[in-house]
Order: sequence, then C-alpha cells, then structure tokens
Amino acid sequence: MKGKKAEFIVDFSRVKEDKQKRIHNNFTELYAWMFTYLQSEANLREKVRAKHLFRHKLGLPKDAVLTDDLQVHFEHWLLFDYVTVIGSRVFDMFVRAKKNELSKQQLEICGIMMLMHLEPIQIIEKKKNKIMYTPLFETKNKQIEATPYLFPGKFHEGDLVLSRVLKMGIENKLIGPSIQVSPSYYKDVVKRLEKNYAEGPSVYRRYLKEYGIDMLQYKH
Repeated sequence: MKGKKAEFIVDFSRVKEDKQKRIHNNFTELYAWMFTYLQSEANLREKVRAKHLFRHKLGLPKDAVLTDDLQVHFEHWLLFDYVTVIGSRVFDMFVRAKKNELSKQQLEICGIMMLMHLEPIQIIEKKKNKIMYTPLFETKNKQIEATPYLFPGKFHEGDLVLSRVLKMGIENKLIGPSIQVSPSYYKDVVKRLEKNYAEGPSVYRRYLKEYGIDMLQYKH
C-alpha cells in the first residue's frame, strides 16, 4: 500500500556490533587456549632450546634470567615465530593438535594469525586505548587505527614500533607486547629494515618473521 511504513527495520549497525563481539569472544578464548598449550603441552626441550636462541639473539649471557618484560616477549616469539627442530612453529602445532576442537571462527582467526609477524610501524597519534599508525615504508601515507590487546604500551607520536597486527573483523589488534625502538637507534634500524624491504614483499615478510625479535636489542 502506498505510503505504508515498513514494520521491520534491520539495524545493520547492531548486526555488525554483534558479529564483532562474537569474533572478539572467540579470539579471547583462543588466545588463552594457545598459551595454556604453550605452558602445559609444548615440548620442554624445545622451550629450553628456544630460550638459549632467544638469549643469543639479544646478546645476553647463556644463563641470564629473563626479566618479566623479556619473558613476555619470549613467550610470544616462542609461540608465533620460533621454528622447532622439525621445522614447525609451535602455533602451527597447536592448530594441528586442536583443529577438531576449535570453532570454525577460531580456525579462521588462526589462519590469519599464521601470517602475523612483527611489523614496523610509525605512531601518528595515541588516543585513549587506540593508536593511529602508518606502516614504516608506506608510500601512500595510509593511516590505520588499532587497539593494543592486553599490552597497551606507552606510545607517543613519532615512535618507531614493531607490533604484530591482526585484522580481526572490522578492527585491528596489536597482539602481544610491542617493541618500541629507542630514538638513538632509529637510523640504524630503518637502514637494516630498508635493505630487506628492497628485496621484495616475500623476502621482507620472511625477514621480519625470522629476525623481527632481534630488534629487542634496540628497545627504548
């Protein structure tokens, strides 16, 4: 009938909010599960081997006790980046072991997380619990909004930071602790990264996956 108003109106903003909430809840459960696996099921010899390698990468004595801050960095590196003696990453082993227990959405999130690496970004602005940043070598001056997950960091405008960025639904999350490079090392770090960036995207990503944690030597 002409002029008759619709009786039902879909609230698309509410639909998006509900979907994003489900994704966030799935991720929160997944994140806790991953580190429970790392603590209780990951091979002890691999963890010992990884800690020796971690100390070596940072130029620490072989028997150095890690500070709480370094321990958190180590655990995230061990889970996402460290390669075991059989050539697998612990995170990949977790996914294979739990694939029949993970929800469909959690498996999708895992697929994205497998591509994560410590990515160099430049902080543009810090506002409340979010940051605005641009990828270090972004030529189009792209600005991205992201929310640190559990590790807020003390970011300031102009900071050079390495973070694991996860696109989760319509939001970007910084996963794990970030490496805030000391200003006195900016030039050296950028030069080192730029050399690998010039080799092409695949070489650059592989370099960051394997050696991004080394930048902890230059932490602020």
